[in-house]
Amino acid sequence: MDYIRKKELIYKRPELKDKSEYPYSSSAKVFHTEQLFLYSEKVRPGDKSSAPHFHKKIDEIVVVTKGELVAYEDEQEVLLKEGDSVCFYANSEKRHYLQNKSDCDAEFLLFRKSGLEGDVVY
Repeated sequence: MDYIRKKELIYKRPELKDKSEYPYSSSAKVFHTEQLFLYSEKVRPGDKSSAPHFHKKIDEIVVVTKGELVAYEDEQEVLLKEGDSVCFYANSEKRHYLQNKSDCDAEFLLFRKSGLEGDVVY
C-alpha cells in the first residue's frame, strides 16, 4: 500500500513558454499509476487551471477541496464550491477548464485514467 499525506505534496507551476500565456494552476502528483491519475491542484485568484481543452478517450472528474472555482465547458459555466464535483466526458468536443474568480486560493483533486498519447485537444 502506498499513501501520501497532504503536507508532503509538492506543488509546482508549469513553465510558461512565452509571456503571453496565462498562468496555470500549481500541480502536485498524488498518485500516477499505469491505470489511474490523481493530482491535487491549487489555483490562485484570477488564474485558470489549464488552457481550454477536451479529451478524446478519457473522462475527467474534479472535486473542489478548498474555496470555489468556476467550471467552464464551451459556453456553459457553473460555480463549484468546496465539496462540489464536476465530470467532463470524453469525446464531447466541448473544451473545458476551471477558473478561480474569488480573492482566495482554491484547490481541487483531478481524477482520470492515465493519459493516452494524443488524447488531449486544445
